[in-house]
Amino acid sequence: MRSSLALLALLLAVAALAADEPIPWDEADKHVGETATVEGRVVDIHCSPLSCLLAFEPSFNRFTAVVQAKNFDAMPPEDLRARFQGKRVRVHGTIVSRDSKPEIIVDTPDALALASAKPRAAERPPGEQARPETEALDRMADVLERVAELTERMAAVQERMEALLAQLEQRESALAAAQAPPPAPAGPPPRPAYETLRSLKRGMSRSDVEKLVGAPEYVDNGSGGWTTWYYGDGRSVTFDGRGHVQALVGF
Repeated sequence: MRSSLALLALLLAVAALAADEPIPWDEADKHVGETATVEGRVVDIHCSPLSCLLAFEPSFNRFTAVVQAKNFDAMPPEDLRARFQGKRVRVHGTIVSRDSKPEIIVDTPDALALASAKPRAAERPPGEQARPETEALDRMADVLERVAELTERMAAVQERMEALLAQLEQRESALAAAQAPPPAPAGPPPRPAYETLRSLKRGMSRSDVEKLVGAPEYVDNGSGGWTTWYYGDGRSVTFDGRGHVQALVGF
């Protein structure tokens, strides 16, 4: 009886130790339905008004940790990116399957934390072998983190350049406005073209004259059907009784 109890206690202790040992993220699909701690590096984070997904590989098609919008007050999206982007983390909770993909719903901040540093290769326990796929993903995550930092710096530089260009455009507009000549003062209405005025000749009819220089300012009807049309600036045209030009003054 005592030996049975001791064996049971030993099994429970082993189970407890196994439960405390984190599961690699790429083996989470083997533990669906279990409450466990999953460890891995967060290579990307995507947030929407509904939730934030912490992905452990770039395609978001394998294990993810999910923070729902109802928990954004305790775990804001900005804090999630700042704390966990590119970092090794441990996620504790029940592993569920959604769309054939394992995930853990993170309900409290203490269920998501940074993982302790991994032991060096020389300090690993005997018999433990590095997983090539995991190491390759870790290296890829480091590269993605550096690319993200470089992208942020380039975006900041671009913003500064756009601000400088806007200032230069404003200065150029101000200089152009200062150097623009003042508008010319309005003068008297232009007189009829010189060439048109010179085309008047004796013998022309009234209609020809009116086409060339327009209607007169006033008309003086003389005897015998003679008529004189007066224009501005002392100009006049005299027609005989047949309506043909006989005299020109000022043209």
